[in-house]
Amino acid sequence: MISWNGLFRKEWTLMRYTFFAFILLFTVIAVSSFAPLAVGGIFDVIEITNSFSFFQMYFGALLFVHSLHTDMKRPDVWLHSPASITRLLGSKMLMALLLVGLSNLIWSVIGVVAYFIGGFEGVIPKWPNLLKVFLTTTFAISASLPIWVIYRLLSLKIGWLAMIVLFIFFFFGSMVWGIIEVIWGGFGPNIGSLVYILISIVLFASGAVLLEKKVRY
Repeated sequence: MISWNGLFRKEWTLMRYTFFAFILLFTVIAVSSFAPLAVGGIFDVIEITNSFSFFQMYFGALLFVHSLHTDMKRPDVWLHSPASITRLLGSKMLMALLLVGLSNLIWSVIGVVAYFIGGFEGVIPKWPNLLKVFLTTTFAISASLPIWVIYRLLSLKIGWLAMIVLFIFFFFGSMVWGIIEVIWGGFGPNIGSLVYILISIVLFASGAVLLEKKVRY
């Protein structure tokens, strides 16, 4: 059996350059966004928080898909390894979530510095915001798996027309995300978190089963 430690080392090798590029971009955006605090400019905490959450959510999905696409260049090696499909895909998701968590740490550090410079409360993310970033990122990764598998299968049969289907799936995925956000706002973080977790499990499991049935054997 392939150990989790070995899988995590491999995922870090696959994701590290994309991660470093994101961190550089993220740091530049964060510093420029928090800069108005130092000079007494206009600063919208809610807008900045939502923008960073949105940015990190899609970054997590991008890391996951990038790693998945790289390994699928040699499916005979990756999918025919002794590890189960759950472990192979789970290591990718966990590594992506870990890297998004590190970017949140950077955000928090910049927020602390901004607070001491400008004394503007609210720039340091609270735990509900961090929880929501984690849940939305998990949802984005889980949704990207079945979408990517279906796109890959369709592209073999209908070529570039699969891009149209891909956009349709993105549209429905955005609708589902919007519904969950309404539930979060109407029923609170507890119910919202439960819905995020359940839907993420269903999406991830369906994508894993589809990948194993259609590609692995």
